[in-house]
Amino acid sequence: MPHDVHAAGIDLVDLCRWDLAVARTKGELLQRVFTLAERRTAEDRADADTPYERLLGKAFGVKEGVVKAVGGLPTDTAFKDIEVEVAPDEPVWSIRLHGALERWATECGVEMVGGAHDLGDDMAAAWAAAHAPARLEGTTP
Repeated sequence: MPHDVHAAGIDLVDLCRWDLAVARTKGELLQRVFTLAERRTAEDRADADTPYERLLGKAFGVKEGVVKAVGGLPTDTAFKDIEVEVAPDEPVWSIRLHGALERWATECGVEMVGGAHDLGDDMAAAWAAAHAPARLEGTTP
C-alpha cells in the first residue's frame, strides 16, 4: 500500500440487485441514502449508457467502501454523511465527510477519495481510500 494511504475499502456492486432495490422502494432508498446534491449531480451526469439510478448504485458502492475503510459506520452517522461527487468520466471521485466521519478524517489528517469501474455483466467495483492530502512545498506537515 502506498505510504500516503491511511485506510481503504472496496465494494462489489450488483447493479441488477441495486435496480430491484430502487424499484421495490419506489425511489425512497435514493432519498434515504443520497443528499439532494448527489441526486442532482447524478441526474446531470447520467446518459444513455449509465442511467441516473446506476450512477447512484456506483456511488453507493463508494459509500460502502468508505464504511469499510473507517472500520464501520459510527453511531449517529448515516450514509448521507458520506457525500460522493459522482464523476463517471473521472477515475477519482471526491468525497466529503460530515459529522463523526469528518472528525475522524481530521484527527487522522486524511481526506477521502473513491471511484467506480464497470466490470461488465451489470457489476461494478467501487473503492474508497483515506489518504494524506498532498502538501504544498514549503508548508509544514
